[in-house]
Order: sequence, then structure tokens, then C-alpha cells
Amino acid sequence: MPDFIYKMLTPDHAEPWQALRMEGARDFPKGFLVTPEEAAAATPEWLRARLAGQSYRGVFADDVLIGFCGYHRNPFARTRHRAEIGPFFVTARAQGSGAAQILMAGVIAQARSDGLVRLELYVDTENARAIAFYERQGFERIATHPDSVRINGQPTDDFFYILRL
Repeated sequence: MPDFIYKMLTPDHAEPWQALRMEGARDFPKGFLVTPEEAAAATPEWLRARLAGQSYRGVFADDVLIGFCGYHRNPFARTRHRAEIGPFFVTARAQGSGAAQILMAGVIAQARSDGLVRLELYVDTENARAIAFYERQGFERIATHPDSVRINGQPTDDFFYILRL
């Protein structure tokens, strides 16, 4: 088993990040707000600019990006105590390997280091595997967000989770 490394993604990771975004949007549509077509249409410049914002973290195996997590801190004084995470994705070939645990542990450690008191996320109510993972990490279901996303015109609901740090 390879050693997993957690680190912040930079513009230099744009190409492998794009490949993972496209895989996730295609294979796990309920886990991504972006459609496969929108993911495919992202330009290299847009991808690099997004990663320059320092709001994405990754997990690597043998220097290969195998998963990523958005880490979006709230910019306003009244909400700086919390951050939203997502999307959270590990490539199918690495699921169950412990890579997701390393990625989440890194994000949680980063949030604590940043002085946050809470992480928040949304997950599709039918994404049982992700729900089980988040609950094992200590996330607590707070609410249901009805009709939060529409996939092919069909409404889907999300659960809202928080992790008190």
C-alpha cells in the first residue's frame, strides 16, 4: 500500500484535478454540483485560477493525485468561525484504501489550525456511502435541504452536516 500524502493543491495540479473532477461528475453525479459537460468545459486557465485561491486540498499516492476536497472559509467577520467543505472525492480505484481518511484528517487539522470551530457540508440524501463516512468522522446531521439540486430536471434533497471542532 502506498503512503498517502495530504497537501494543498496549487495551479500546478490543474490537469490531474480536472481528471478527477471529470471522473467524479461522470461516475458520481449526486456528489458534484458540476455536470460532466460543465467539468469538461473548464479551461486550463479557469482550473489554475481556482487552485490559486488555496481552497482545495488533495491526497496523493506515490505523487499521484487520487482525491481532493474543497475547503471554503467564510470571508465575513461574523462567519469566520466556520468553513464549508466539498466536493469531497477520492477516485474509485482508491476508495476503501484509507486515502479518504487521510484527506479528511488533513482538512480537519487545517480547520483547527485556522482557529475554526465548525466544518459544514452538504451530501445527497441517497449517498449512503458518503453519509456513513462523514458520520464516522464525527459529522452530525442537522437538517434536510429539500430540492437543493436538480439533476436532469429532477429535484434531489441534501442533508446538512456539521462537525464541531
